[in-house]
Amino acid sequence: MIYSRQRPFFLSVVLIIFSLLGIDRVHSAEIDQEPRTLTVSEEGNVRVTPDKAVVTLSVETAGEVLEDVQDENRENMKRVLDRLQKLGIKPERMQTSSLSITPHYPPRSRQPSRQSTRPYIPKIIGYTVTNTLTVEVWDLAIVGRVVDSALQAGANRFSHITWGLRDKRPSQLEALERAAQKSRAKARVLAQTLHVKLIQLLAVTEGGPSALPRRATRGRAMMSMAMEDAGSTPVSPGELTVRASVTLVYEISQE
Repeated sequence: MIYSRQRPFFLSVVLIIFSLLGIDRVHSAEIDQEPRTLTVSEEGNVRVTPDKAVVTLSVETAGEVLEDVQDENRENMKRVLDRLQKLGIKPERMQTSSLSITPHYPPRSRQPSRQSTRPYIPKIIGYTVTNTLTVEVWDLAIVGRVVDSALQAGANRFSHITWGLRDKRPSQLEALERAAQKSRAKARVLAQTLHVKLIQLLAVTEGGPSALPRRATRGRAMMSMAMEDAGSTPVSPGELTVRASVTLVYEISQE
């Protein structure tokens, strides 16, 4: 009687074991059927001459009364913008990238006061207003004049010049093409050396193309040159490097 009750249970256990064995066999068969692969990666580089420059400079003013400091800053920046427009820079290529107001406080005494338990609240004694302007210049022949004119008109902080491209796409596509060709050539050389055969291309991964901008930073040296000499400050755009990478995955077989 007990045996008859336990028989269905034993049959269920046996069926589960055989099912698990079947799953393991299928899984091992799937592993055996996975293709062997060869993965290669290469980078393509294109060197191009920049066709635009982005000049970053600032107008900084300081004083005791905030309204006066802001008015002075506004007037200086207006003169800078007017001077740059006379050089042919369109208003849409000039942009305020940052505007900051920094309060100034008197130095705090190192000796704590024992007569008062109230928290120390410093009194503002002045302000510094900094207005930073970015100027996109398409005519590279006047980049030096743009810097000089802005500094002579009222800008008193020069940050840097960044060289770039107005349209990066042609160079990016060329860099991708070179990367793909180099990856394919590498795969063929490896296959020949390792005595394997390339069956088919399984996957292609593109590394984002990037243009590496050249940045010239001369700060106070360039500012003093512009103040002392009415001539144009010499600048050189040089070349840019546009990079892209491509990864190829091939199915292979033994020859």
